[in-house]
Amino acid sequence: MPSALRTVVLGTRTSSATKSQFAALAAQKGLTESALLALVVDQVLASNTASVASNDAAVEPEEGCANDRVTLRLRPGDRALADAKASARRMKTSSYLAMLVRTHVREVPVMPPSELDHLKTVAGHLAALGRQLRLVGASAGAQSLAAADRQLLMDVGTTVESVREFVAAVVRTNLMSWEAGHA
Repeated sequence: MPSALRTVVLGTRTSSATKSQFAALAAQKGLTESALLALVVDQVLASNTASVASNDAAVEPEEGCANDRVTLRLRPGDRALADAKASARRMKTSSYLAMLVRTHVREVPVMPPSELDHLKTVAGHLAALGRQLRLVGASAGAQSLAAADRQLLMDVGTTVESVREFVAAVVRTNLMSWEAGHA
């Protein structure tokens, strides 16, 4: 729909009892909840003559802030599954679902921040392990290790370092995808 024809959402949070009463009133009047709420807002605005220029009242969102909001209607059972998946990743459900959408629409694999933190830690441990293996292989030159054993330690150290570099690259790529603008 062209942006000139789009309407904006005005939302509020109420208790379940209030929402039920409002829904019953809307049904009694033959309206949807949305239509009744729109009528209420129009009547309140019409009865209050204090005019404020719409430009003065508008608050510009901070640049870079996530301010596009979408309301999802999930099928029965989907909310519980999304809650469980988000909880397993130590995320809020809304953040988890936003991450899924971002991953899909940008076609960039994105990891949750907590998983990126774990990978950073793994990369640090791999770096330390690689250093230790290469150090042992190098210092065992004249000692009891055979040349093949020393070479094996050096090769394992080099392999561990290449794995660390790969993990670090995954972390960098994911951090950049979180921060990417409108690619």
